[in-house]
Amino acid sequence: MIKLYNIDHLSLDETFLCGQCFRWEKDENGVFWGVVKNHAAKMYYHDENTIYLESSNPDLIFWSRYLSFSSDYNVIEETLWKNELLRPSIERGRGIRILRQDLWETIVTFIISANNNIPRIKKIVSALCENFGEKIEFDGKTFFGFPTPEALAKLTVDDLKIIRAGFRDKYILDAAKKVASGETSLDAIQTMSDKDAKKELMKINGIGSKVADCVLLFALGRYKTFPQDVWIKRILADLYGVDEKDIPSFAEKTFGNFGGVAQQYLYYYYAIEKENIAI
Repeated sequence: MIKLYNIDHLSLDETFLCGQCFRWEKDENGVFWGVVKNHAAKMYYHDENTIYLESSNPDLIFWSRYLSFSSDYNVIEETLWKNELLRPSIERGRGIRILRQDLWETIVTFIISANNNIPRIKKIVSALCENFGEKIEFDGKTFFGFPTPEALAKLTVDDLKIIRAGFRDKYILDAAKKVASGETSLDAIQTMSDKDAKKELMKINGIGSKVADCVLLFALGRYKTFPQDVWIKRILADLYGVDEKDIPSFAEKTFGNFGGVAQQYLYYYYAIEKENIAI
């Protein structure tokens, strides 16, 4: 068991239910069960200052990286707090941490996320793992790891029909084949600049600007990246009076190196909370 102390800037609900990840579920006892790559885990509060983490992989370094414990959210919040219109979102979203998710998993899950809603994304991702991932036994329960590029590259569109991803099937296969063949190098992407990494990601069919930005933010920790979906465009127009074409320059000027964190605060407060998006 791993004990996490002094958790002022880690809320399990805000972090796992803010739309950045799709493999965590909260049970009736308040315990979060999830799978990260091929590691099953559960996380729960021991008291208001301590979270317990139990996993098939008890490596603290692995989980510290996943939970982005190297990022100082006191500094991030202090910087973003200077923007008065953002403060209600910060107050409501305090405890959201941008996870450092597995790059391959993030590519596929955000391909699935395109023109989709969170409950359905979770259902498709779960079906993908149950049908093509490795079985994991943990704490009396059965879980499934995320399928590798090599495993998916062997499949056909007909094989993937079982997950009910619709038009996204061919994009999942294109990503798998390009990564498995080495045409797209995950290792190389991680060392590239934001601009070059985004360009490389967008060579995969089904990855447009928004999905690429989500991958940069949620897998590579590129906090300056500011993904734009219909909700964020609407929020910025209503709150700041920003036209869609001006969003990139506005986000960089207003939120600086922490635009991605600001975006997540805004999305969580205005879209999930006020518009009651189903999670």
